[in-house]
Amino acid sequence: MFLRVWGLVLKEFIQFLRDRVMTAFILTLPILQLILLAQATGSRISDLCVAVLDFDRSAESRRLVAMLDNQRELNVCHFPKTLEESHFLLDQGEATLAVVIPEGFATHLADAWAEPHVQLAADASNSLPGSIALRAANGAILGFAADRAAERGLTAISPVDLRATVRFNPELNARLFSMPAQVGFIIYQVTLTITSIGLARERELGTLEQLMVVPLRRLELIVGKAIPALIVGTVNFLCLLAITVFAFGVPLQGSLWLLLALTLVFVVAEIGYGFLISSIARTQQQAILLVFVLAMLDMTFSGYMVRIKNLPLALQAIAQVVPFSHYLEIIRGVMLKGAGLDVLWPHAAVMAAIGVLVTIVAVRSLGRSLD
Repeated sequence: MFLRVWGLVLKEFIQFLRDRVMTAFILTLPILQLILLAQATGSRISDLCVAVLDFDRSAESRRLVAMLDNQRELNVCHFPKTLEESHFLLDQGEATLAVVIPEGFATHLADAWAEPHVQLAADASNSLPGSIALRAANGAILGFAADRAAERGLTAISPVDLRATVRFNPELNARLFSMPAQVGFIIYQVTLTITSIGLARERELGTLEQLMVVPLRRLELIVGKAIPALIVGTVNFLCLLAITVFAFGVPLQGSLWLLLALTLVFVVAEIGYGFLISSIARTQQQAILLVFVLAMLDMTFSGYMVRIKNLPLALQAIAQVVPFSHYLEIIRGVMLKGAGLDVLWPHAAVMAAIGVLVTIVAVRSLGRSLD
């Protein structure tokens, strides 16, 4: 049995290496995809264009504008003369934030009983730059107010002694959150693609009938098709993990062996889904299309794009039977929090159970399709 399965595995690797396009896709595109995402998420948003409408034109208003411009996230690049012009800049996307300093701003600052006002209007069509611009502008204005109070001999005393501690990601770096998820998604793509096109390629090339007449049991045929996907998925995982940790500084706080073991469980579960697709698809194009549709659904229900808790209750229930959602909790938990099996075993158990169930269904479906 071992020799028969091993012969099929060698045959799969030879056929895989002959397909240069697929080989390039599996070996290079995952690394390129990971590097591009790391570069995109690692760069801090800065130099957001700000339009300042200064009706006061005083030394104090110019001082406030200078503090806004000194913020790393902001760049004062427009000085409109009317409100309509500032609105036009926001509408055209030429400015992310508009700051309106009213007339009498300096006078109100000098009056202890007056309340000076500053108006902020942000373009939130893209919520991330808009929120960053608002937060930076608020910080600059609060800093300006604190400097003015210190110059007048006033001190702001807060009744609350607030001390914040940020665990697992002290710098609030989006890269540390997104890259482990991207590693999981790439492994998901690679494993599902290789497994799903295996039998579809045999059907398309007309070699499936030749496999059926060789002395191979159905179980041996399935195991022989599954082992290459398992090996390629595991090698991809190790390469991507090394790039994530050593090239981009994402920490691996937990056990490497635990993460590798649970990754193997995830890969086996996705191999079951790949066999299920193979039992349906008759061509490689159909298999790739089904992989694409399933990937979109799994991305939606996994928490990769939208937090699962933000979904309606019915969709949250569906997300619990998606292995990818549990694997994201595992890889982020091990890498960022150093979580162990005592914390992650519910996710591992659900993922393994789903994998076993899907594999049984896929094997039965393949048996019927091969007949």
